[in-house]
Amino acid sequence: MVPKATKSFPNPPPMSSSIPASNLTDARPYADYTQSGTIVVISQPPGQSCAVVGGIMAARMQHLGAEGVVVDGRVRDITALNQTGLPIWSRATSVIGAGAETKFHAHNVPVRIGETVVEAGDIIMIDPFENGVVAVPQGKVDELLELLPRLIEADEKVTADVGQGVSVEEAFKRHRTPNCRGAFTMGITDFFTDVWETFSHPSADADHPVQGGTSTKSPASGTDEESGKEAEVNKQDAKSGADSGEQGHKPSEEPEDEDEEEEEEVPDPKETLEKECAESKECHGPKHHYDECAQRVTGQIENNGKADEDCVEEFFHLAHCATQCAAPKLFAQLK
Repeated sequence: MVPKATKSFPNPPPMSSSIPASNLTDARPYADYTQSGTIVVISQPPGQSCAVVGGIMAARMQHLGAEGVVVDGRVRDITALNQTGLPIWSRATSVIGAGAETKFHAHNVPVRIGETVVEAGDIIMIDPFENGVVAVPQGKVDELLELLPRLIEADEKVTADVGQGVSVEEAFKRHRTPNCRGAFTMGITDFFTDVWETFSHPSADADHPVQGGTSTKSPASGTDEESGKEAEVNKQDAKSGADSGEQGHKPSEEPEDEDEEEEEEVPDPKETLEKECAESKECHGPKHHYDECAQRVTGQIENNGKADEDCVEEFFHLAHCATQCAAPKLFAQLK
């Protein structure tokens, strides 16, 4: 996305010289370019008050098979976004439509988010525990796949030793030093291009409904052109405080509607078993390490405004343990 002049915002900042040339051949909205099985990453010019993703665009991306949306900018129509079922992350929210001050510029080009450059074909991971988003460069996927089993194996040995009374320092020496066969000092984050600090972090009570709201007056035209009526509404929205310091949009369950009864869905036995295993004695070690990491990160965010580390490593260990624990139980149920 790039800035544009409108009646509401007549003096947009100049376009950065680092932005690649437009490669669009027609006037289709960006959502129509969505490819099935992909995660859509959108970059919005800094300092803008408008949203670049709303209910119509999200519904179109969901229909075309998007697996998720990452927005380095603002979104709106929160209820409609949740109804799509897509995991959607953003910096912040707004009630102002995209047509007010931005327009679609190019697709499948490198996108810079903070200090991170994400390119078409990179692997994007949206943390299921709503802790952040990471990107793995396509050129490092093979290295990552080679690293993960050894990392998990080494840490499982460390966990076992610590559980038997060995100090963490000694356990690290045994299993993580370069002198030990199959061990390594390089962490998984050396292969992740971290987008963590760019996006809003969940509060301690992450089960609350997402912050933000929908515009009940702004026309949802689904285009990037601002109508006369929308210009007038956008001026009022901007005056009411478009940037209220709120957190961005994070994936969340749709709020319950007391007036409608929904059919009860049968839970996926795999997910149920994995959740039970994650809380079981068998996975106590990895779960304890993950909880400690999450507590540290929460404290860092509260004290410093940002996290100094991520919990991807701990998450993979817990997920591996839960999967290994749940597999025979799931097989027994299926039989």
